[in-house]
Amino acid sequence: MMASLLTALSTLVIGPLSFVGLLAPHIARALGQYKARNQLIVACLVGAILMVAADWFGRTLWFPWQFPAGLMASVVGGGYFLILLRKT
Repeated sequence: MMASLLTALSTLVIGPLSFVGLLAPHIARALGQYKARNQLIVACLVGAILMVAADWFGRTLWFPWQFPAGLMASVVGGGYFLILLRKT
């Protein structure tokens, strides 16, 4: 519970980059990258894909209106974050 509160607080204060920065290394590790160099590269790619997907969904899902990329990144990545919390 404390981890989710601190993550929500950091996302509110700093924005979507902190959420993606917290989530991408865990996704990279789940993809089987355990060495630091490989995990860094995969985490960067996953973070970039997550932000591009969030921006694209925010611009096209409800076309005349646009939603912020941070909101959509929280929606797209939030499900996986909840799965990570359930595992521990």
